Amino acid sequence: MDTRIDREIEEHPWREALFSGQTWVRRSLFLMAAIATGLVALLFNLADRFSVTFRAFLLKGESLWGLEIDSQTGTGIAMGLSIIGIWLAMTLRDRFFPGTQGTGIPQVMASLNVEADDPLRQSMLSWRIAIGKALLLIIGIYAGATIGREGPSVHVGACLIYLIGCWGHFPSWAVQRGLILAGGAAGIAAAFNAPIAGTVFAIEEIGRSFEKKNVGLIMLGVAVACTACWVYLGDYVFYGKLNPSLTSPSQWLVIIPVAIVAGFLGGCFSRAVVASTLWVNRTLRSHRVLLPLGLGCGLAGLGLASGGMSYGSGYDQALGILQHDAEVTFIYPLTKAAGNFISLASGIPGGLFDPSFAVGAAMGKLSAPLFPGVDPRAISMIAMTAYFTGVVRSPITSVVILLEMTTARDMAMPLFMAAVIAYESSKLISKTPIYEALAEIFLQDLRTKQTDKSTA
Repeated sequence: MDTRIDREIEEHPWREALFSGQTWVRRSLFLMAAIATGLVALLFNLADRFSVTFRAFLLKGESLWGLEIDSQTGTGIAMGLSIIGIWLAMTLRDRFFPGTQGTGIPQVMASLNVEADDPLRQSMLSWRIAIGKALLLIIGIYAGATIGREGPSVHVGACLIYLIGCWGHFPSWAVQRGLILAGGAAGIAAAFNAPIAGTVFAIEEIGRSFEKKNVGLIMLGVAVACTACWVYLGDYVFYGKLNPSLTSPSQWLVIIPVAIVAGFLGGCFSRAVVASTLWVNRTLRSHRVLLPLGLGCGLAGLGLASGGMSYGSGYDQALGILQHDAEVTFIYPLTKAAGNFISLASGIPGGLFDPSFAVGAAMGKLSAPLFPGVDPRAISMIAMTAYFTGVVRSPITSVVILLEMTTARDMAMPLFMAAVIAYESSKLISKTPIYEALAEIFLQDLRTKQTDKSTA
């Protein structure tokens, strides 16, 4: 790795900061990449929003562009799209876009574990992967996969901002980690309009360390990407402004059982996804058609059993629970979690944030009658934080992102307590955090393929 830029910055800080043309080129390239990351997150957001309208057209008989279809026929079409869509996404991924599998966050984490000049990094961060990730995510969204947008936003953002290092001659510390962390943080922040959570997630989960040199890059990338989204969407609150609270000391006792159960279930989900990923990777080598079709049929079956509620990210359902006290049935969190499990196990691009929050919100809503007198929205927020913490084991991010998504400042301490309890509860069943485990699987698979190529 070229350290000449490092020496110049160290020896001539004023000249490099203010008067170096190369420095201003680097800054311009970084800003363009951060804007592009924000626009990609906006594209994913709009695609997800329109998919809700599209599914209402299929499943509820609502009009779309002046067209109408009866719900029975639409249900059949939705099931067919699930089967064909999962098969198509998995096939395109394996044939044309290797390296795009999974949520994208483990891939970004894995890229930080290899040197910048290691050829393996090109198998994780490239223009081909950025394009493939976006294309396959959109296929998955309209196939009805139970996926979120944040993972692909992180992966594409890391690709975009890292790849400018090939043009701009950045310092070695930025090429090794800083640009990747900035891209990942910008992607997740822009996906949810949560700049603080995006910054925290990059430090807590993606980088798993605090690196003072990289903080400025991370914060700048986040600020620019979020601003790019604001131009179209405005400075919105993801779940809308809420003001629930726990109004007496006895109500705080609700946190303990809800956080223990939700955190443990999140840990079970995490462990199941890691185990199924290993199984799918092995089985896919000999069943490249049957396995994708089988997973698609599973997703279609869940859609039929749940009346279409298992399809999609779950954002609308979580929003309805938090803002309008919408009713849910016991089958909803089961089918939503099962749909997210199948989608993640298939390895198609897609995230788990939105579905996890939807499952947590439903768990809280369903358990609210057990705690009379407590605001159901408060219980839902506690369950959302706990379940999400159980799944990803990033307790700080879990608290910060829910607070940014709702502006519910009175829930800060209850969510902190719920996250800590859920974190410990999840560790009882899931020894390794999901992203860390998936990153290791992905990296090991890449190294095995590299070894096979070199010995062939």
